[in-house]
This record gives sequence, C-alpha cells and structure tokens, in this order.
Amino acid sequence: MKIFISYSTPDIKVVELFANVLSQYGEVKYWAENKILGEDSWKIIFSWIDSSDVVIPLITGNTLTRAMAVGQEIGHAKGKKRIIPVVESSIPATELGCLTGITYQTINVFNPIPAVLEITKEIENMLIDQSERQNALFRFFLIGFFIWLFSQE
Repeated sequence: MKIFISYSTPDIKVVELFANVLSQYGEVKYWAENKILGEDSWKIIFSWIDSSDVVIPLITGNTLTRAMAVGQEIGHAKGKKRIIPVVESSIPATELGCLTGITYQTINVFNPIPAVLEITKEIENMLIDQSERQNALFRFFLIGFFIWLFSQE
C-alpha cells in the first residue's frame, strides 16, 4: 500500500508519528522525509499522490492559516484517490473547504494516539478489502483456466 500525507510544516511531529506507525502497512510519502533537492517539487508531490492508494491530509489550525499547498494536494487527489482527512477537533466543519462532506477523523494534536489508531484500523480494512479483491480475481482466472482446460478435451 502507498500512503501520502499532506500537512502544514509546523505539524511535522504529528506527521512523523503517523508515518512511523503507518509504514508497517506500506510506503509512506511526505515532503520533509522524501523531498528530492533540485527537482520540481510539485511534479514530485503530484507523482506521489498519483501513485498512492490513499491520501491523508492533516488539517490543523496551522493548515488553515498558512498551508495553501495542502489545498492544492487535496484538489489534485480529489476524485482520483481515497482521501481520509484527519482534522483537529477545534476546526469547524465550515472551514474544511473542498473536504466538506467527506467523513474525517478528528485529532487532538496534543494527544494524537487515538486518531493514529483509528487511521491504522482504516488502513488495515483497506488492505483486507484489497486482498479480498485480489483473491476473487485469482479465483475468477483459476475457474476460467479450468473451464478452458476442460473444453480442450
């Protein structure tokens, strides 16, 4: 699984906690850890979003006051990727802009562990769904193969 985390720079400690926990489920990309010096930043970020299975925007007071980049990243992902917002509990739903209507996980940035655990459960569910789809596809091809094999006689 590939996970992209969108955030405002002052929230890096919370992002690092999410990344450390979620890395057990796959590849986690976020700017501070994965940037490539000398490269076009938006080209890189959009490629991470395009190749991700899920985008996790962290929306805090810092995001609302100074992180227009988070909005651009959400805009790029919306309609193409699963977005699981993590929203600081003090942020009113009316401030969520393009995330309005998307179910989100609240977070207390001073105690982020409960939110991290909820996101972890959701990622685990996504992996189970992904595995079940792959198993169903395998069974479909296996049945098709046996039908073809028996029709050759």
